[in-house]
This record gives sequence, structure tokens and C-alpha cells, in this order.
Amino acid sequence: MRQRRDLGIRRREFLFSAIAGANAIVLNAGEALRPIVISVHAMLDRGAHSGKGLRDSEIALFKICQEKARREYAVSGIHFDVRTVEGAYIRQQGFSEIPDKFLARGTINLFVTDTLGYDIDRDRTGGCSVGPHPRRGRFAGDPFYETFLGLSDANEGTLAHEYAHHFTLDTKRKSTWLSNSWADFRNNYWLWLQRRGVPIPAFRACANSEWARFEAAT
Repeated sequence: MRQRRDLGIRRREFLFSAIAGANAIVLNAGEALRPIVISVHAMLDRGAHSGKGLRDSEIALFKICQEKARREYAVSGIHFDVRTVEGAYIRQQGFSEIPDKFLARGTINLFVTDTLGYDIDRDRTGGCSVGPHPRRGRFAGDPFYETFLGLSDANEGTLAHEYAHHFTLDTKRKSTWLSNSWADFRNNYWLWLQRRGVPIPAFRACANSEWARFEAAT
């Protein structure tokens, strides 16, 4: 039994070392990384709390989450250009949907609300991110990149975690339960390293995305 436990520990250590090693190839160039600017279209839910909108305390919590993400991703040379949009809401038609008039191309559409519907956040993590997808049965195609943040279930690190799914291009790929679980594990580990000052090149894979641009040289 001891042998099996030791073997499991060695395998786990090897896995973590392999993940870290994949980033170490270019970590030494971290100081010279050209900043990547991420465009974020932040929509504060007008329909929250029976149409009263988000409370001041909830808006403050969102700002804390965004500030935490800003500090952490600066380590990897990633900056944010956040523009706040008023009046957005989620329409319920048997499923949750943001009306297209509030969404924009060339940006990450971040919808901030009090509580997400179960069709978006079944596991009550407080966050969900999706990318463009073609028409599926009776559901129309969607050309937008979207992140949903439910403040009642989220913690201060949830938004940074959701951004990671976009930055590593998870939201460009067809996902399964297994691939989502692996992406969560991998991204959480990279975020853990980044919080300790390690730049993560994998987060910069988004440089050519429609919502990302290199910061102009000064």
C-alpha cells in the first residue's frame, strides 16, 4: 500500500513538473514580453434583484475581482481594457440568453449578475465562459465570446479563472466533460504559479484573438 501511495505521489509530482517545464522554455524572456491588451465589454445586469439592478456592494465585489485579475495577469504581460455597459439583462426563454443588441464582436462580453441560471452554472461555481459556436438544432449560432459571473457563488479568483479559458483558447475548442475538467485543473495550476510571480506563456496564446492586441510601442 505504501509503494502505491509513493508511486501516486511521484506521478503527481511528474505531472506538475511537466506542466511547469512546458512554460519554463520561455519564462526567462518574461521581462521583455510585449504587453497584450484584452478588450472586455462588461455588462452589469439591469434585471438583477427584480429589475433593481446590482447593489453597490455587488458592483464593488466585481471591481475587486477584476482588479485581482488585472494584478495577476500583469505578471504574464497581459493588460485589460474594460468598458462598462449599462442596461443589459438576461432573457429567459426556457434558457438564458443575452439579447444580441448588448453583445459586441472583437471583445470578451462579460455579463455580471447576482446569480446565474442553472443552465449556465449547474455546478454553482459562479462562472462560465463560452466561445462562438455554430447552430445547434433549434438554437441559433453564436459568434460572440462570453463570460458569465454570478457574484453570489463566485469568489475573488473566479473571474481570473474564467479569463484563463479564453486566454488558453479553451473557448475555441469543442469541449467535453473530461476536457473541461482537465482545463480547470491545468488553468488553476498555472494561475497558482502566476500568483507567485511566474509568467505563463500559455496565457499569451490568445495574442491573435479578435479581442486581443499588442500594446503599441512607445
